[in-house]
This record gives sequence, C-alpha cells and structure tokens, in this order.
Amino acid sequence: MILKDELKLVFDLAVQGLKTNKGRTGLTVLGVVIGIATIVIVLSAGRGLEQFVFDQIDSFGGDTIEVEIKIPNVSDTEMVSAFVGGAEVTTLKLEDFEALKKLPNVDNYYAGVLGQFKSVYKNKSKTSTIFGVNAAFIDIDRDMKIAEGRFYTEREDKSQARVVVLGTEIKDDLFGNENAIGKTIKINQVSFKVIGIAEPRGNVFYFNFDEMIYTPLRTAQKQLLGIDHVLYGFVTLVDTDKTDETVQDINLLMSQRHDLPPNDINKYDFRTTSMKEAQEIIGTITFGMTLLVLAIAGISLLVGGVGIMNIMYLSVMERTREIGLRKSLGATNRVIKAQFLAESIVITAIGGVAGIVLGSIIVLLFDIGAKLQGFDFGMTVTLDAIVVGFASAIIFGILFGLYPARKAAELKPVDALRFE
Repeated sequence: MILKDELKLVFDLAVQGLKTNKGRTGLTVLGVVIGIATIVIVLSAGRGLEQFVFDQIDSFGGDTIEVEIKIPNVSDTEMVSAFVGGAEVTTLKLEDFEALKKLPNVDNYYAGVLGQFKSVYKNKSKTSTIFGVNAAFIDIDRDMKIAEGRFYTEREDKSQARVVVLGTEIKDDLFGNENAIGKTIKINQVSFKVIGIAEPRGNVFYFNFDEMIYTPLRTAQKQLLGIDHVLYGFVTLVDTDKTDETVQDINLLMSQRHDLPPNDINKYDFRTTSMKEAQEIIGTITFGMTLLVLAIAGISLLVGGVGIMNIMYLSVMERTREIGLRKSLGATNRVIKAQFLAESIVITAIGGVAGIVLGSIIVLLFDIGAKLQGFDFGMTVTLDAIVVGFASAIIFGILFGLYPARKAAELKPVDALRFE
C-alpha cells in the first residue's frame, strides 16, 4: 500500500501536472461532463416519467379494466393512421357494458364518447371538448371531484337530460367570475343547464380535463353526436386478484356478443387492457428507452475515455525526462504509475461532478418547464443517478488511465533522461 504521505504527494503532483495544461485538461473534462450529464438526465427523467405515467394510470383506478374500440386485423401503428384518416368502429355499444356488468367479478362501469363543439354563453364562445359519460363516472374515476353544484344522476342520463358539468377552465372562459350554476349555455345550438363545476384536475394522458364539458352519455349520443355507439369504457372489479380471469371472461362475452371467433384476438373489434397490464407495458417501454439512451451515453463516455487515454499518453511523452529524473532520485514504479493514474482519475472525477451538476440543472429546468405546461412529472435527481454517474466517471478514469500510467512506470531512468 502507498503510504499516506506518498498518496498526498501523488495527488499533489497529479493536480500540478493538470494545471500546467489547463486547455487540454478542460477539453478532456468536457467529454466526461457530457457523458455523465446524459446519464443523470436519462436515469432521473426515466424514473420521473415512469412514475408520472403510473400515477396517470392509477387515476383510473387499479381495480379497473378498459374496453375500447379496435379495428380488426390491423396493427396498432396502422390503426392510429386509420383513425386519423377517418376510420370508425361503431360496434361497441352501451348495451355491451350493461352485459359486462352482469359478470361475477364486475362491480360497475362507465362508458364514454368525445366530440368537439362550440359552447356559447351570452357573447362569449369557446370550442370545447364534450365528454359524454354515464353517471357512474363520478363514482369510478377517483380524481373527479365536484367543486360547486353536483354531478348528474343516472335518471338524468337515461332521460337524456340537457345538463352539464363544466371544467374549471371552460367555466372561466365562458363565465369569468360570474356564478355559473343554474345558468344556460348552448352547445351546437342546443341549450344545456349548468349543474356543476369540477375541481381543477389538469392534464391526464394529454387530455386537459379542465377544458372539458361533461354531459350525460345518452344526451351526447342522441342530441349532439347522432350516434348509438361508444368509444371506450372502464369496468371496476370486485376482486383484483381475479383480474386476468375477468379479462378472459370479458373477451369471451364480447366475442359472443359481436359474433367473433373467441380465440382469435386479431379479429376482435374491441381491446381489453387491465391497469396492471398497462403498467407492465409502460414499465417495459421506459426500461427499454432508458437502456437505449444509456447505451448512447456510454458511447459518449467511451469517446471521452479514449480522449483521456490519448491525452495521458501525450502527457507521459512530454514528461519523460521528468519521469527519468524522479526515478533516478528514488521514485518507485508504483509511485510513478499512481501519479499518472491519479491524474486520469482527477480528470474524470472533476468531469463527473460537473456532469452531475449540469445534469441536475437540466432536469430541474425540464421539470419546471413541464409544470408550466400543466404536466407535473415530479422529476428529481435520484440518488442512484448520482451514484451511477460518479461511479462511471471514476471507472472510466481508471480503465483509460491505466495503460498510460503503466507505460510511464515502465520507463527506464537512463533512457528517460536521454529522451529528447
């Protein structure tokens, strides 16, 4: 082991050597900074985004299964393009959910449709999203709360009552500080009575619920959209331990109702997704993306490491006579090797600390920017990101500094003193 005094001398010499070539040292450190900052950003952002998505999924309830429309025999990528191109699936009905409610492990359901219409109050108008959903929505969606007034009842839904509950932003746009409860607005030239104001909720999966107008499902279907189908719905479960079994029951019943082959999922015109399955899918995706970007960051560090090795090798060449002089005065191979290895470690340690600071600042700025846009990702620099970032810097410093340090230690004093 190198004694304490020797260790102090080694690092003092290492720092002094780096100070004599500040420009070269700075450029070498820069490569490490970029790589370490990328690692910190990716790990922190990946963890924050994953938790954000999980929270969004949890807002629908961990005890729910989604049933939505799907184009048969079409991949997810092609289906998105098809829907954008105007394709419609009209086979998912409210009656399907009434039938699903009779399954042993299904407790309740809500189904929904969406549309965009101009909403008018006096001389103010706003194009808004109409969310037609049955009355059970208020009981199932745990984040849906009423700030003023009330939500509509099942009786009002079945009777196609012309009542609405406003999101906070659409309420402010149409009414300002005026009390909206009991007032009448027009949607697509049809009069609706305002019976409630929802509490602020923000964005969920890029839907701004504060800009939505909630209205009874049957009212939206018959009096606004002129349809008899729904886009999607959620069923709640009695026992979440039987989620997989219930998904199978739903698939079997729906395939029977739609006259489809029970075991050929590709031909289904519907899709079922449990919240547990959704979380697993999101977790797999974010893990894969994190690994991909970390691999890119690793390449950046590898390039920086090669730069460190070249710079250190150049430093050995420039200081060959110094090495010979020190050896002739009694410096051992171990001390010479430790000196140049210490220089490499100091470079990467400085780069690691600077990279962690830079990455933390970028994460903070990203989180602030997201919150200004209404997305609370809750991104913070995690301890594992700091540990992995700094450890990576030190490891790369040792790996790429070892060869030049060994070459310096192997120099013979006589040959080194003669070097020009």
